[in-house]
Amino acid sequence: MLKYAKIENEETKECSVGTGTNIEFYQSIGMTEQEVEQAYNGSWYLLGYAPEKPIELQKSEKRAERDTVLQSTDVFMLPDYPITEEEREAYKQYRQYLRDLPSDEAFPNVVIQTFDEWKNINHDVDESEEKNV
Repeated sequence: MLKYAKIENEETKECSVGTGTNIEFYQSIGMTEQEVEQAYNGSWYLLGYAPEKPIELQKSEKRAERDTVLQSTDVFMLPDYPITEEEREAYKQYRQYLRDLPSDEAFPNVVIQTFDEWKNINHDVDESEEKNV
């Protein structure tokens, strides 16, 4: 992204970036048009120098996303929730899938499937297993 910027740290290539339209002002304080990018933490860097989000932070964010999805399925585990036992069992298996995500070797670079996505994929597997019996 082309913006008026000034390198503040020659080692990291972190920049100050002008966000308005006063080009004369930016030039007067030593800014020039440069290709920059914004890092995960909001800081600006020359293009290609922005640090990646630390893996532990990525994992923590993915776990939080997973926990939100898991929590949204809690209601289906209530014994008096109006679903069939077959549906409740499917939700139990889906919840186990969610709990197992952090042990996936691709974690945190995984897409968390919705219940319907997970069910459609696993429904196909169940049908093919039934045909082999």
